[in-house]
Amino acid sequence: MNELYRDRREGHFVSLLKYWRLVFNDHFVIALFFLLGALAYSYAGWLPHLTGGEWWAPPALAIWFTLVAQIGRFATLLKPADRIFLLPKSGQMEEYLRVGWWMSLLCGELIMVAGIVVALPMATITLQWHGPQWLVASAAMLLAEANWFVLAKDQFNFNSRLQQGWRHWVVNQWVETFLIVSASWVYHPFWGLILSVIFLCLNGWAANKTAYSLNWARAIGAENRRMEQLYRFFNLFTDVPSVAGRVVRRRWADRLIKKWTITGHPWSYLFVRGFFRDAEMSGLVMRLTAVAMVVVFFIPLGWLKCVLSLLFVYLLAGELTPFYHHFDNKAMVHLLPVGRKVKVTDFQSLCRRVLVLVTCLIALASLGNTLLWQWAVINLVTGLFLAEFLVRLMPRRWNKSTKL
Repeated sequence: MNELYRDRREGHFVSLLKYWRLVFNDHFVIALFFLLGALAYSYAGWLPHLTGGEWWAPPALAIWFTLVAQIGRFATLLKPADRIFLLPKSGQMEEYLRVGWWMSLLCGELIMVAGIVVALPMATITLQWHGPQWLVASAAMLLAEANWFVLAKDQFNFNSRLQQGWRHWVVNQWVETFLIVSASWVYHPFWGLILSVIFLCLNGWAANKTAYSLNWARAIGAENRRMEQLYRFFNLFTDVPSVAGRVVRRRWADRLIKKWTITGHPWSYLFVRGFFRDAEMSGLVMRLTAVAMVVVFFIPLGWLKCVLSLLFVYLLAGELTPFYHHFDNKAMVHLLPVGRKVKVTDFQSLCRRVLVLVTCLIALASLGNTLLWQWAVINLVTGLFLAEFLVRLMPRRWNKSTKL
């Protein structure tokens, strides 16, 4: 069973590597470099304004580490056919899951270490802790993550108490983690360490006390949900065959759809409605816009706000461009009595309206809490110029893609 998991793990990494190469292309790496650099620079500029003893720091750290602990997932790498072909091996599945548990725990602990590194500068200033306190708090966070994965493995056991319902599982994996991190950051790290050891020992003892009988349906369903989340992330950058598009009825956009649709233009009718009702495209634009508004709101430097505003406009234009081919596989659209020029102009009209709206929202958010209206005007003007330039450049990108 150990060899089976190792073989699946290697195949899993190979399949993900194909998508990682497409995700981390030159454009995304440059954008990610600027974004992370801007966030780090803003974070470093914000730290000197902290004086120590802020009342909100301990609760904020407790919430931060509770959320970080939920990021990792138990990768069982089970497939739907396993409930039939591996059913005779049910007695050995605990050994199979044990190998996966250690691999998943390692990834989860690395994520927790990254969360500790991010919170370290702020917590050092606000809590005024020294080395021993930090070591104890870090140990408590790592044990809290280990406790989370013990519960994650135990939820797949038919004989576990976690089979009683999702409320019981939420109480264990959320409430226990929140109690540990709250005891560490609000009271004293020593109490958090003691509490994490107690929870880990109790949950580990309860898991080992009961005979392990794998709940195939729950384990396979959890793995499918985990992979679906990964594939949906990859689908933001490239087409993933296993991800099916979803159509969402957005009533709040009815007036906007009517206003943006050009009368007598069938391509405008299709593109506008397709954009708003396609959950992947409209959801991606809304998420990127929300992230852009939050980032430019908190960054104090005006010129950095301008650079990031233009960067987000460029990213959104790049994500909109492939939507031009959204209806190419529909046979009936090729019967429309309009030429390619009309299709191009209708799509450019949609992209222009979307980018103008996004640029206005980002410029409004760039006012920040200090109301830098001069930079907000600069962001608005430069963003509109860049949006128009990128919209006019779109046909060249389509021509290059057709030649390839």
